[in-house]
Amino acid sequence: MPERKPAFTINDVIKEIEEATLMDDYFMRAFFEDNISGTQIVLRIIMDKPDLIVMSVSVQEDFRGFDDSHGVRFDVYAVDSENRQYDIEFQNKPEGASPQRADFNSAMLTVRTLKKSENYSVLSERERVVIFITKTDVLKGGLPIYRVERVIRETGNPFNDGTRIIYVNTSHKDTGTALGKLVHDFRCGNLRKLYYTELAEQADNARKKAEQQLERSYILKKVGENRYRELSKSTCVYNLYIG
Repeated sequence: MPERKPAFTINDVIKEIEEATLMDDYFMRAFFEDNISGTQIVLRIIMDKPDLIVMSVSVQEDFRGFDDSHGVRFDVYAVDSENRQYDIEFQNKPEGASPQRADFNSAMLTVRTLKKSENYSVLSERERVVIFITKTDVLKGGLPIYRVERVIRETGNPFNDGTRIIYVNTSHKDTGTALGKLVHDFRCGNLRKLYYTELAEQADNARKKAEQQLERSYILKKVGENRYRELSKSTCVYNLYIG
């Protein structure tokens, strides 16, 4: 008779969180949620704009252009002080960061940007930027970053449609640059080894938040919603169900 594997416990949950990086979906959400300063650090480095100011940020935001059309969920949606809009996507699988998906997300940002009755010309004042932060070198050029913009082939001049797509390749290792240090921090699970101390502090807070969320999810599966509420009023459910 095969040996029965031990049940997945809260200790396993905690271990998973302690080893998580910002490339892990649940940890990424906990880190960026309402985190304007952290998002600002990331965008300043990727956009190479040290004076960039982030005004708002949200995570896992759903948007559908039309009732019967394909919708999109932006991992991180941010707006800066120049009304530039960002969709930041974290992708561990190449198929999740295909050029077709980047184009679709860019189009959805445009649909979201232009309000009813507005003239198309306002789009030039509201740049839309899709950023894919990828685990592998999706575009296979051996570069740390790829900036995709439309140009007129016959003249080489920019098309100036207000859209931009950026790929950040986190498999490229070069901590001699600001971007290289940021990429290292995206992939590093040991917060004491992060280069950007402010990100490390924020990641520590996010880790605690993610731990609480996963603990609650784990316990809910064990005892159910009603029982969880009863226990929460009288004692610490973590101590009741640890290990």
